[in-house]
Amino acid sequence: MDERNTIKGWDFDEGVIARAVGDKIMLNPSLDLTNACNLNCPYCYKEEKESKGKSRRANELSIEETCKVIKEFKKLGAETVNIVGAGEPTMDPYFKDVINCIYENEMTSMLFTNGIAFESHDELIDFCYMRDVSVVLKYNSQSELIQDLVCGRKGYSKKRDKALLNLMDAGFNEILPTRLGLNTMVFKGNIEEIPALHKWCRDSNMYPMAGEYIPSGRTAGGDFIGYESLTDFGREEGMEISSLLMPISTRERSLLLNTIYEIDKSLEIERSEGFAYYGGGACTQTLGVYVDIQGDIWPCVAKMWKKGSQWIKAPFGNIREGGNISDIWDSNRFLSEVRDNFDGCCIYKKNLL
Repeated sequence: MDERNTIKGWDFDEGVIARAVGDKIMLNPSLDLTNACNLNCPYCYKEEKESKGKSRRANELSIEETCKVIKEFKKLGAETVNIVGAGEPTMDPYFKDVINCIYENEMTSMLFTNGIAFESHDELIDFCYMRDVSVVLKYNSQSELIQDLVCGRKGYSKKRDKALLNLMDAGFNEILPTRLGLNTMVFKGNIEEIPALHKWCRDSNMYPMAGEYIPSGRTAGGDFIGYESLTDFGREEGMEISSLLMPISTRERSLLLNTIYEIDKSLEIERSEGFAYYGGGACTQTLGVYVDIQGDIWPCVAKMWKKGSQWIKAPFGNIREGGNISDIWDSNRFLSEVRDNFDGCCIYKKNLL
């Protein structure tokens, strides 16, 4: 494994992955914290297309329930817990308690965040650094206008840039593998930026996590359908937000992948044979399950699974209704097939190619 092409928490070598597959070890599960968010990204894969915004839900998991899930992950062999949503995790009133629970159970937290909480909260950055958190920051464009438009909040770009500087100053990108990554959704409005953004990540020891839409929520099927979340924001700038967010074509994807491949080749960076991100990084989240903020148990954040030739959009169970994570992981046929055929690619995005 090339330590320059991974992030701490996802740095599983071939031997670890082989043992996880062979011994049914839940290596890399995911969970949600609050659904509340201080952005309203029109491409949010966690929000239904009819939704106009994101707010805390009345039936969110309690801290006791969340910690019980974390401990169950540990029992099943997890080394990392991905905190993937459902909104902005740092807005959860028990965010620190969750991080502490993961840390005390000797696992790595992989935090996906918009970074607003890190704009000025030096104490929070220190807290995350000392508890072995790896941070993946939303970063769609270096254009202030485009970035603000596609996340639904004026001024976000400046906050994100300050957060990134603070995270770098704290040393998140000073080790190998890095503890800092940039999460970039690739669409019509930013495709021209991606090669330069990728090179910047490589030069700055940040893991480039660029890819296309997750086929769920406001981007179900891999298309942009989050029109209900759009506001008048952007009209005064003469920008049509939905046109920016259209997915790229197969040809555009192929050309972009080739350009990124040549950048990495010039830097002698090894890429995984099977990969889910344009930078050649594998996805290991299918070596785990995903528990959402309401306790539903899914195979992945894409929230669907296959039965024969049909894709089913229903959870395997719910932890509040007798759903047992261990039993599901051990006996579910779909999860077994995914493990047995693991290759690092995204089984959901493959359907879009």
